[in-house]
Amino acid sequence: MNITGNIRTLSGVSRHILPLGLSVFLAVTVFFGCSRPGKETSDKTEFTFATWAAGQELKEFQEIIDRVNAAASGRYKVNVLSVPSDYYIKISTFIASKKTPDFFWLTQELIPKYAQLGAIADITENFKAGGKLKPEDYYQGVLVSAAYNGRYYGLPWIANPLMVYYNKKLFDDAGLPYPNPQAGWTWDIFIDTSKKLTRLRKDSLGNDYQQFGCIVDGWPNLETFIWGGGGDIIAENGTDILLDSEASLRGLGILHAILNSGISPEYSKVSSLGSNNVWFEKQRVAMFMGGIQDNFEEKNAAVPEAERFEIGYAPIPAGLDGKTWSFNWTASTVLSAAVKDNPLAYEVFEAITLEFFKWKIAPPLQNSLEQVAVINPRKRPALSVIETALNSARSAHYVPEWNEINNLLWVKLYTGMLNDPAFDYRESAHSIAEQSRQFIAKRK
Repeated sequence: MNITGNIRTLSGVSRHILPLGLSVFLAVTVFFGCSRPGKETSDKTEFTFATWAAGQELKEFQEIIDRVNAAASGRYKVNVLSVPSDYYIKISTFIASKKTPDFFWLTQELIPKYAQLGAIADITENFKAGGKLKPEDYYQGVLVSAAYNGRYYGLPWIANPLMVYYNKKLFDDAGLPYPNPQAGWTWDIFIDTSKKLTRLRKDSLGNDYQQFGCIVDGWPNLETFIWGGGGDIIAENGTDILLDSEASLRGLGILHAILNSGISPEYSKVSSLGSNNVWFEKQRVAMFMGGIQDNFEEKNAAVPEAERFEIGYAPIPAGLDGKTWSFNWTASTVLSAAVKDNPLAYEVFEAITLEFFKWKIAPPLQNSLEQVAVINPRKRPALSVIETALNSARSAHYVPEWNEINNLLWVKLYTGMLNDPAFDYRESAHSIAEQSRQFIAKRK
């Protein structure tokens, strides 16, 4: 999958990613279109919340807003605006026409761009003032996704870090022990285990098929492996490019080893069975790196009993530096800059966010692990691994230039590694790093 230009559904949550070229369009429209707060916004009591939710998800979203409105007892009212397609194009159009929704959702990679353009409110002072939500309430690896230049611009309402799902039956068939983080669970062991799980099998009709140990087809994203080497793409300061550091190149070496060990289906053949998750569901791969919200448990329970298997869970393997990092998909609710001076707007902002924590897994708040099992009881066997994933949750260090940089990472690096065993990923990383430095040098 194209991790830069497409909309991917990750674990049942629409992962809306900025389409190529849209950042330029957004920059123009927001520059000329940002509305300024005035009496009509500072005193308003009726608000609009724009969401990409549709279908059943929209129905559930509306029920949440109805509960918030009912609890307000007439002090304020929130109206829902569903934007199920071309979400970010339409949001930028609203901003340009000075009709910005008071609240809307942004995925993590977009916070810096919208903050830089002044389209969303800096909520730092209200957030730190100690209302119903405070910075220390959050898993810090999740909260950082809503920050830019040391300021907060959103309230994360969901956390979806990666973990490893594995098929216990296939491990048993191969006579292998299950992954055990306490006994060492590293990328080397992951690759070695995957090799032992890659074997020729026969289906119920006696036909041969290839079983693979894992599947990597552009997902997980590059950060998962780069962090495994102890590196990063961009430094925490949002300026220094680290992609061509030796640690980052070692991390890319982990990905190279996976793609060239025969333990994952060839990239060109993944679609023959369906999307990458189908390979795990059909028991053609033994391990899958997916978000904690992936619904394998529901799908497994829905198939005939003879086709079911017991699902096991493990953290993302520890990297060369001994640390486990779990890439985390996060969405935040943001506040329009037009209502930043409206104290009631922030009160509504918090009230809605608190209700979201009862809706999707996982709530990004510390000490809320049991809520995962309340929301989805089938996830209870995974709680200890989910806790590890939440504590090791991490996002890239997103910058306003991320869309351009991420496009290069996909087009000039990941696709090359997926399609050509001899691809010189080190040279490509050096080239992309230099181009990225040029992007950042143009920042004003």
